[in-house]
Amino acid sequence: MSTGNDQARQQICELVKRAEAIVEAMEARTADGRWAMTAFSRFRLCELLEILPYGPYEGSLDGDPVTLLEEAARAADELDVAIEEVSWRLALGDALRTAAADIRMVRDARDV
Repeated sequence: MSTGNDQARQQICELVKRAEAIVEAMEARTADGRWAMTAFSRFRLCELLEILPYGPYEGSLDGDPVTLLEEAARAADELDVAIEEVSWRLALGDALRTAAADIRMVRDARDV
């Protein structure tokens, strides 16, 4: 695996960790439980990247988690992987987009 790919995977993980921390903060501030509807897609994403859900995060909690996940999805699409990892890369792209869509749905539900 190339160093460029290692850096891209690290960037994807950092974007996902940041988005996850932002959603966790929003979830903690909301008493109605609506963020539970995003749990499956977020957990699937963490599993694919071997990230501990609800893990500690010391970075900035500024930003839009949907934008961060969409940026990570674009980076995942550009990963150059061995043929054995193509299904993982496709699953990762799908998981990133699904988590972004779920977060957008819950976040925007009150705007209707």
